[in-house]
Amino acid sequence: MQLPSLVSRVLAGLSLTVLATTGAIVATQASASAATPCADIDVVFARGSTEPQGLGTLGTPFVSALRSQLTGYTVASYAVVYAADITQTSAGAGSRDAVNYITQTAAACPNTRFVLGGYSQGGTVIDKTVGIQIALGGAGAAIPANLSDRVSAVVAFGNPLGLTGGATIASSSTVYGPRSKDYCNQTDPVCGSQPKTGSGSHLSYGSNGAVTQAATFAAGLVKAGTAPTTPTPTPTPTPTDPTTPTTPPVTPPATGTCVRDDTSDHVEAGRATAVFGQAYALGSRNRLGRESSFNVVSLRQTAPDTWTLVSAC
Repeated sequence: MQLPSLVSRVLAGLSLTVLATTGAIVATQASASAATPCADIDVVFARGSTEPQGLGTLGTPFVSALRSQLTGYTVASYAVVYAADITQTSAGAGSRDAVNYITQTAAACPNTRFVLGGYSQGGTVIDKTVGIQIALGGAGAAIPANLSDRVSAVVAFGNPLGLTGGATIASSSTVYGPRSKDYCNQTDPVCGSQPKTGSGSHLSYGSNGAVTQAATFAAGLVKAGTAPTTPTPTPTPTPTDPTTPTTPPVTPPATGTCVRDDTSDHVEAGRATAVFGQAYALGSRNRLGRESSFNVVSLRQTAPDTWTLVSAC
């Protein structure tokens, strides 16, 4: 029996239950244009088959649990855009969307790191995204090698990769394997003969503790590799003797080239970058609004490769 046919038959029997479980849960897409321009951590999650567009039944609680364990970090999320059809043919397209988002965000936000996750067919999306190009789901895309160190952790729930001899991301990728974890329940046929990590079936990951375990796993890797970029509070200055004369503060004169132009020209000239239609100043990452020839702003160069939004030139 061919692998795509096997997965489709298994998931077809689960699809009605999945739809009933998802019900009215439609997670809002958290993209670069709607979230903090540059977060410390950006979670890229691919939902399971037949779930409506969004983070899905596992992605939503996973992001919430990760945030609760990363106090002091800013955590954004992105729901991979793909069909998630029951025929298992859309994972390749999903990986291309994920890679496109990661590549653009990494360029605009040099300090942002990524946590990748997927459920069911979404696991195949993530497999392809990290370079495991199995036949299931069609041709996909992989994260460029120069961005591999920007990925802190990879998690998958009910990953069909296990149908190929019990393979896992850890056993299939020398690059991402050490930072990955596959969760496969005892009676889940979709992840095949992967090592079993919990009780229940393909629909039990949200209730058997797997989501919390995955968040703990990812948070540990994030903390081991990065520090939050939340600014340290400025120390309170030591009071001076009131009889001692003090020099009034002097505002340093503005330096560097100042350019007033529309955001499209700023992007074209390399003074800004664009992510999903939103422009951000190079280096400072100040949000400039829509990339448009009608949106005019002033940018001042404050350091090599750094431009800062100012009120006027």
